[in-house]
Amino acid sequence: MKNQGRFWVTAILAWIVFIGIDFLFHASLLKSLWQEDIDLFKPAIDLFILIPIGYLSFLLLTLLVGYAFTKIYLSKPNKNQAIQFALVFALLYAVSNVLGLYSYVNIPLKHLMVYNAVYFIEIASVVFIFYKATYKNNLKKFVWQTLLAFFLMVLVGIVIQNLI
Repeated sequence: MKNQGRFWVTAILAWIVFIGIDFLFHASLLKSLWQEDIDLFKPAIDLFILIPIGYLSFLLLTLLVGYAFTKIYLSKPNKNQAIQFALVFALLYAVSNVLGLYSYVNIPLKHLMVYNAVYFIEIASVVFIFYKATYKNNLKKFVWQTLLAFFLMVLVGIVIQNLI
């Protein structure tokens, strides 16, 4: 039961980091791409209203990545194994998402590539969180570090939004 509780704490931490990275990139660094006039994008107000649906999708993806990682590695993997898992999972997800969307959605390939590069970073970060938190004896310090990282990403994102 303790491992199940740790899984959920880790999943929530990873999800929070996922959201922080997403905000940093999409709400600030890539803001101009979202402002381009592309027929397939919903109106800005609809996109804003639907943000919780996107965050729910991030939670589901976080759970998938964490579940796969913890089922494959019942004991702590070495660093190279964790990096390999992150690279393979993130690359397979990002490339399959680009190809799938490119086959039927009218979004320029440049946008698909950039958006999925962010997914790559987010998925790799989720693996990093699971690698660091799942097998630690003391999780409390890591929780605080993760929350601090999230708030710093949001703060940097807000600063960038107001400078650009």
